[in-house]
Amino acid sequence: MRDSFGLTYYDRASGALLTEPVYADAFLWWSYNSQSGRLMTELIFRQKLFSRLYGWFHKRRWSRRKIRPFAERMRVSLDELVRPLEAFTDFNDFFTREIDLSKRSINRDPRVCVAPTDGKILAYPVVPLDMTFQVKRSAFNLREFLQDETLARQYANGSMVISRLSLRDYHHIHFPDSGNPGRTLPIKGKYYAVGPYALGSLIPIYTENYRVLTLFHSDHFGQIAIVEVGAFTVGSIQQRYEPGKRVAKGAHKAFFELGGSTVVLLFQPDRIRLDEDLCRRTKSGLETFVKLGDSIGSALGTDDSCEETL
Repeated sequence: MRDSFGLTYYDRASGALLTEPVYADAFLWWSYNSQSGRLMTELIFRQKLFSRLYGWFHKRRWSRRKIRPFAERMRVSLDELVRPLEAFTDFNDFFTREIDLSKRSINRDPRVCVAPTDGKILAYPVVPLDMTFQVKRSAFNLREFLQDETLARQYANGSMVISRLSLRDYHHIHFPDSGNPGRTLPIKGKYYAVGPYALGSLIPIYTENYRVLTLFHSDHFGQIAIVEVGAFTVGSIQQRYEPGKRVAKGAHKAFFELGGSTVVLLFQPDRIRLDEDLCRRTKSGLETFVKLGDSIGSALGTDDSCEETL
């Protein structure tokens, strides 16, 4: 069942093609690929209350028993933990775990924009204002994603990086450059799963899912829109920065509570050259796993261009 989703990705560090492990694969297949499952998803699973209840249950102490089986099934890197499995009080405590950040070296070159989190990346050098296009098994449109005409025009024909976090990943978000962050702006929505689990239809996660927008006035890449996209069973997105207070590159911004999630970075035109390898694989439909702190692009005037449109 797991392989039927076709979740193959390229691991940038090892240079290998890998298959993503899928937790509760039979349930996800039923939810998005059967008539009864799709009905339940529309009526119940995508609703905020269901995700809130799911999160509440996994903050109860009895949920600790799920931690070790989950870690083994999902092949979580236990050597990165800052405390042993037995020290976590509940499953959500483990899911929102911090890691030894010495395992994530932040690229300090000021010309380099870094990945804000561990995740599987798709990179789009030019995103037209009115174009609706397919991102894996989801549809994306800049106007519908931002729900703000003025803001959408500011990012029209700019660049976009999508980082999709799986359940196994470190679920904290960090700033991709130094600069000054604004306040968060919520965009109301539902809670579809962010993984490409629907085999015969597109899931509207970028137009209908709950998301949180932060305008970040970066030092080297202009105004970046950082958008955290909530997903199925995500109880909340917790912010951990102070609006208006200057931050360093790699500083902690936020974290997702229980559930797979996505972070989207939008850049205004002529601000960044996305890394060529990310663009090339995106064009062929292949995600690239990139770790927090690694390069995703460089300021204009440097090497490694990625200039093709969608």
